[in-house]
Amino acid sequence: MSAPQNGAENEIVFLLPLPGWPRAIFQGDFSYRTGRLVLDGRPVLHAASRTELEHGVRGRLPSTSETVEMQLVPRGAGHDVRVIVAGRAARRQSDVRARPARSAWLHGCQALAGSAAGFAASYLYLQKATALGSEWAFKMGTHMAGWHLLLTVTLFPASVWGQRVGIRSVQWVSGLFFLIHAGIALANLGPSDATEPSDAWIASLNAVSGLLFLVSAVYGNRAYRDMDPIAALRAGRVRGDA
Repeated sequence: MSAPQNGAENEIVFLLPLPGWPRAIFQGDFSYRTGRLVLDGRPVLHAASRTELEHGVRGRLPSTSETVEMQLVPRGAGHDVRVIVAGRAARRQSDVRARPARSAWLHGCQALAGSAAGFAASYLYLQKATALGSEWAFKMGTHMAGWHLLLTVTLFPASVWGQRVGIRSVQWVSGLFFLIHAGIALANLGPSDATEPSDAWIASLNAVSGLLFLVSAVYGNRAYRDMDPIAALRAGRVRGDA
């Protein structure tokens, strides 16, 4: 992204309705006192005043000679910038909602599987608490069950329907829970104790959960790449395609 002009506070990224959906950036301030449209680091349109921006400025794109227009128009209770190329409205990148890619579904399933293994480990903790009357095991079981219930209802939807922001969030959370489950698994390893036969299973399930979360953290890079809005536009995988 090009550096904003001096004093610019407001940048809006548009995807132009041309082959490859190139990015163009509106640069100005939030009062729209001035503004310019930048493509490939070069200004293609410039409005020296708000009045000029409201009336609209026109020009031609240097690479294709297509006409391009930039105008400040009413939107709701305020105003918004509209960009038109060859009679077709450009799309705000922030408004593009890609349909979930296969990798996004797989990423969500990986996080879901990690939570399922954590649920199983929490169940064994509760069994251990009942058998031994252990308050510590009961607290571990209930806390793990609560956390994994929260993860189940948040991570999968965030990865599948949360766009790239959701995928990145799932990656961060998955990385954190990989470390947590790795620590719990190590804490339950050691010489077997006849009075605590479930420890090996608790360690194993936590290890499985941690590995699945690690896979989710790493594979999320693929899902993030596949959910790029321009890639989605090129593939016709965008909601509300014009």
